[in-house]
Amino acid sequence: MLINAINPFKKLFTDRSIPSDVIFFSVILILIPVVLITGPALPDIFLSLIALYFLIKSVWQKQWHYYKNKLVFGFLIFSSYIILRSFFSDMPIESLTNEGSMFYFRYIFFAMGVWYLLDHNPHLKRCLLIICILSLVLVCLDGLYQYFVEINLFGNEKHTNDRLTGFFNTEPILGRYIAYLSLFTFALMYQIFKKTKLMMTLSVSFLVMCEVIVFLTGERAPLFYVSLFTVLIVIFIPHYRLYRIVGVIASIIIIFSILQINPTAKSRIVDHTIQQVSETKIPGMPYSAHHEEHYITSLNMFKEHPIFGVGTNMFRFKCDNPQYKYKRGCISHPHNFYFQAIAELGIIGLLFLITFFLYLLFIGLKQFIFVLTNNKTKQIPFEFLLYPMILFIYWWPIIPHMSFYNNWNNVMMMLPLGFFMRYFYGNTNNGNY
Repeated sequence: MLINAINPFKKLFTDRSIPSDVIFFSVILILIPVVLITGPALPDIFLSLIALYFLIKSVWQKQWHYYKNKLVFGFLIFSSYIILRSFFSDMPIESLTNEGSMFYFRYIFFAMGVWYLLDHNPHLKRCLLIICILSLVLVCLDGLYQYFVEINLFGNEKHTNDRLTGFFNTEPILGRYIAYLSLFTFALMYQIFKKTKLMMTLSVSFLVMCEVIVFLTGERAPLFYVSLFTVLIVIFIPHYRLYRIVGVIASIIIIFSILQINPTAKSRIVDHTIQQVSETKIPGMPYSAHHEEHYITSLNMFKEHPIFGVGTNMFRFKCDNPQYKYKRGCISHPHNFYFQAIAELGIIGLLFLITFFLYLLFIGLKQFIFVLTNNKTKQIPFEFLLYPMILFIYWWPIIPHMSFYNNWNNVMMMLPLGFFMRYFYGNTNNGNY
């Protein structure tokens, strides 16, 4: 087992057909799941290095085919609009500098950098998969330890009595890290090992572990992500359907068993959730009344500035204004990409986000029709379909999000985007779906 884990790295460093610069930046990419545990600084540095490397390399080698697709074109227009909107806001310096929104375009160059490295390094996926699995196993075990012992392996205490943080210290993002990375890791696992029984069994066990810990973290949005992922797997991957259903049953049994020993998570995930969703103006929505106050504050900004919004990253500065603020609706960002976009960038900014989400939905609906009619000739292979599925979940609109400009969150989202672009915009040998 250890030899199998080491072999891809051995091949990576001994394969003389791979240029040294590709190996170096591949290592940086491979380490991203690890540095994400350390906080936002290192992941952003690693992302920016890969983005800059790709920009220089693609221009130097005149690799223009990476740029010739509608997604890159739209992303660059959107990034330009963000900067332009900052210049014309009431506080241009604050608007440009908060959360690095001025350099938002770096994310698309990072995604293209991932695409470029995949094209030039055949060992990258296996190495990345191993690091992802090791990172998730370590983080999950540490989270489980903190759940029962009240502190993690490094002595970090829980964020609150019903929220786990693990290695993230005071940041309650353990569940989001596990949910985001587990979906991406499953896609890698499925793509590399296809439909072998060993892969089926191991991947079920892996998802069960992640689902259980996500539940115990007390974070509801990540729990929604893994639940939606399960639904999509059952719909789109028929030969994996039974395995996934068995895995869900196993997760439920394990969770109930743990709650019998220590019922801490139940108070937030079950009891508190039922109370909160019943308090919203539209009962049953997957957000709290407090989140709803942020959303209404965003809509108030939109009503006053419907076309261009109040300015990039200006929600935090404008939300306390009596003409916008609704109850406790003032905070650094409204905790939803779409409400943040409509408040800060107006209908123009929102259209970019909605268009991308509808594009992913269109891919899914086409595949659903082909699966339903058993039209295998037009179906996208499931190992490639997983990447738009993951992005669809990340961009799901009716759920609380982190800030749209948060670099830690964007690293998580742009990593699968690079894989998506490679298989949907690459040459015919790579897919070109």
